[in-house]
Amino acid sequence: MLALIGERCAAGRIGAMLPEKFLAQATPISLTRTAIRESVHVAAIITAAMTAAVGAASTLRTVGVSDDLRPWLITGCSVLAAIFVGGWHRVGRLLELLPGR
Repeated sequence: MLALIGERCAAGRIGAMLPEKFLAQATPISLTRTAIRESVHVAAIITAAMTAAVGAASTLRTVGVSDDLRPWLITGCSVLAAIFVGGWHRVGRLLELLPGR
């Protein structure tokens, strides 16, 4: 399959890299479905970050961490949970939306 695509690309047949029999079985990409899936994934990232922040805040208070260090640890736990759920690149794109950047 890769050899066929390479040969067709080298021949300049960019619009017809795959044979028609493979294209007949392919399902087109739904932009609506992709947008909904991406929105749900972003919502899951935000939920994980908020849950981690609340959990870290309550845990750090009971452990007795100083007031100066607590906000930094809460932020770190929140970002770490978001990275676990969404991946580094997606979280990086979301952090660009925050004010001050």
